[in-house]
Amino acid sequence: MTSFPTVLRRWRAARATTQAQLAAEAEISTRHLSFLESGKARPSRQMVLLLSSALDLELRDRNTMLLSAGFAPMYGETPLDDEAMSPVRRAMALVLQQQEPYGAIALSRRWEVISLNQGAARLFAAFMPDPLPDPIIAQNLIHAMFHPEGLRPVIVNWEELCWSFIARLHRETELAPEGRGHAALLAELSRYPDVPSRGSLRDLAPQPFLTVHLRRPPYDLRLFTVLTAFGTPLDVTAQELTIETFFPADEASDAQLRQMAEGDR
Repeated sequence: MTSFPTVLRRWRAARATTQAQLAAEAEISTRHLSFLESGKARPSRQMVLLLSSALDLELRDRNTMLLSAGFAPMYGETPLDDEAMSPVRRAMALVLQQQEPYGAIALSRRWEVISLNQGAARLFAAFMPDPLPDPIIAQNLIHAMFHPEGLRPVIVNWEELCWSFIARLHRETELAPEGRGHAALLAELSRYPDVPSRGSLRDLAPQPFLTVHLRRPPYDLRLFTVLTAFGTPLDVTAQELTIETFFPADEASDAQLRQMAEGDR
């Protein structure tokens, strides 16, 4: 287990925050913070929670910081199928249902597919190979996009999406020094052909959002996504659950999506 002073220093460095800035945010003296970082002082449980809040850590990382200081985790990580999570499952199902006829997918923090609506199922059926050459294509949305035999051949602007996502993963890895699996995911993606290294990332042209352009006859769709997360979560599982909803970026794409939905009836 990494010591509390080391964890605290790593997180402050990841946030690019000076001792004076963090001390002011936590409303403690810079001297006391210096003692905590050097190990000359031991934090109370309340101090750990105060500093993790000042650093704006996610619940999983707050638990890690508590453990590093010798305290029990505060936030549970309840399995999604547990009875206590039934309100979360209902909310998730409602968002997925209300997104019809457009696609929506519930994802874990590593973009593993938890659930999807009929709109997303239609998109996968229209653009995915059948049969799938690798099960991970159906299990993980990012692997589906990067796999050379997954969605990648039908994504017209794959390079743009690839550059954007790799940059995002690098940024999130830097912001989470204790790791959220992003470094491992980066390593997995780098094994696919023609995935750029960090040094080869290009600047994207200014635009409101980056669309996903899918083309596989007879379909030619341009979509953008919106991410939905639970507000004020007190459970790690709930906080790390994300619903990605897909919307048509133009009228032609909207008409095709509605036509696909009509074909299912």
